[in-house]
Amino acid sequence: MDKLINRKIENFKIISLLGKGGMGVVYKAFDEKLNRNVAIKVLNAPNIKNSNKMIERFKLEARNHAQLIHQNIVTVYGFIEFDSQFGIVMEYVDGESLEKVIFRNHHLHIFDVIFIMNQLLDGIGYAHSKGFIHRDIKPSNIIVNSEGIVKIMDFGISKSVEGESDLAQTSARIGTIYYMSPEQIKGKNVNKTSDIYSIGCTIYDMLTGQPPFDSKNEFEVMEGHLKENPISLTTFLPNVSPQLDQIVGKLLKKKQEERYQTCSDVKNDIQQFDNILKTADANYFNEKKVRQILSKKKSIFSFIIFITLFLLLIVFVFFQVKDFMIYKGYEVFKEHSISTLFETKDKIKVSQITNIPLKTKYTLNSIITDGSKFTIAGDSAIVLTRINLSADWGVEQQDEKVKLNDLWKFQNGDEIFIGDKSSFIYSLNGNKQWYSILDKSHFLSSIEFINEQFGIIVGSEGLILISKDGGKKWNKVESKTNELLFDIHFNNENIAFIVGFNGILLKTVDAGATWSKLNSNTTKYLKSIDFFNTDLGICIGGNGTILRTTDGGSSWESIVGVTKRPLNKVKFIDKNNVIIIGNNGTILLSSNSGKNWNSVESKYFENWNDISIAPNGKIYIVGSNGKLIELEKGEE
Repeated sequence: MDKLINRKIENFKIISLLGKGGMGVVYKAFDEKLNRNVAIKVLNAPNIKNSNKMIERFKLEARNHAQLIHQNIVTVYGFIEFDSQFGIVMEYVDGESLEKVIFRNHHLHIFDVIFIMNQLLDGIGYAHSKGFIHRDIKPSNIIVNSEGIVKIMDFGISKSVEGESDLAQTSARIGTIYYMSPEQIKGKNVNKTSDIYSIGCTIYDMLTGQPPFDSKNEFEVMEGHLKENPISLTTFLPNVSPQLDQIVGKLLKKKQEERYQTCSDVKNDIQQFDNILKTADANYFNEKKVRQILSKKKSIFSFIIFITLFLLLIVFVFFQVKDFMIYKGYEVFKEHSISTLFETKDKIKVSQITNIPLKTKYTLNSIITDGSKFTIAGDSAIVLTRINLSADWGVEQQDEKVKLNDLWKFQNGDEIFIGDKSSFIYSLNGNKQWYSILDKSHFLSSIEFINEQFGIIVGSEGLILISKDGGKKWNKVESKTNELLFDIHFNNENIAFIVGFNGILLKTVDAGATWSKLNSNTTKYLKSIDFFNTDLGICIGGNGTILRTTDGGSSWESIVGVTKRPLNKVKFIDKNNVIIIGNNGTILLSSNSGKNWNSVESKYFENWNDISIAPNGKIYIVGSNGKLIELEKGEE
């Protein structure tokens, strides 16, 4: 238990841990003088006595934030010092971060987006009017309670528009990369439009379920903000309103002068769009009432005139907002309520999700376990092993510049690890040796054996390697593609499938000697593939792509509307039960062979990379931040 929990500091009794951030740890506490709950952010510095600069920055946060009194900004009550530690006492908000709300709902209803954005713009607009720029607007810094009140927090890196100390000017590149403006990435001076760009990224995330540039590679995200256009909203929301697309597009302009210049400007355009939607609701959904009135008319002529005018009005409104209507598919009007964001429909609650602590924070990419013995591989060539459940974890780091992407374990205990830079490690009785199997550097993605002798490795530039002697010798075969290949699955010793970038789907029926391209009907990257038998299979990938076949891969059905988040791995548990994992904590389960999918509720937001299912039915998942969890599926 945290040493501060249940402790009394001045008139505050620490109740529980709320969360951890870059500069501090946040606790829930009770103010015994004023009889109210508060939140206390305590500076988290390893060598705090020598961290004068960090302490001054922490105090600057308290001073900056305390000047902002607004209903949509978390209020700062004061500053405390105890045991050479420092804390900011602030308003306690009983709600959830917008990040968690988006994660649970995949994306938000357009009315919810407008409702939240109006409050966010009010709060940030107020801060701008007081001379402060937030510089780190993102969903995790926005709290929404069940009544729909939005609270903006973490003004710790805010700066004064008119002037600031050298302390606050140490770097303009402060913020979170997924929501950071181009000028912040370049380290240039920021202004109000930098916050407005971050607001645009947040709106995009609410509408689509992912930030404008969503990649695990930080360089790719930065390149996106600097040079690329985000994926069009129409990709996520078919027939989206052009007006909404224009608003988001203007928010995300690369040049500051081309963006909205104030939060009021943004709010005005959003209000106009909202008025169109309300007009649509009032006319479209009153159709039934109008029909009842018309039925009382005795005049055929009046009836015809009324219907004509009514239809003209409907046609006008329809063309104004037809995209919105088509997208939502309304049949009955349901009054908007922010509380629907907190419903947990279509979620599967597993009986237990257990975090298994590991001695690393490196991203973990591959796991093999029988429920007792574990082998895990990840970034910086990290390898973790455990010989039984009571043993300590063994940790080895082979080469900090190498990323291990996958591993294979033979029945005799020998292991093969593969990664980028053509990395190939053969572990014999625990002794790991590096081998050169290619003349050229390749990104090796996946390795799989159908038996103790026959195996395949796939990688970049259409690379396919085949071994027929247990991995000692590898030969290259023609793939007929130059795309990056991600995953392979054997159906039997003759039939195997490979998936890759740009919708690549390959099949062999002659033990890998030749490969043919199948039609996947997508250009999204396909990351993982698995079959239960020779007929029933599923492959998954970018932008929430889920494809299902029941005829051995001859045809594939697209399962739509599940999520827009990148998906990384799929595994059949049995014929009926299938699991998919992906970015931002995504865990999906199907209980009908992949026809329908439900989200698993969990408190984790890591990017999940690999799954291993033990003989006892327990499911082990690894991902970013050195995270390993054990999942036990509940009863149906």
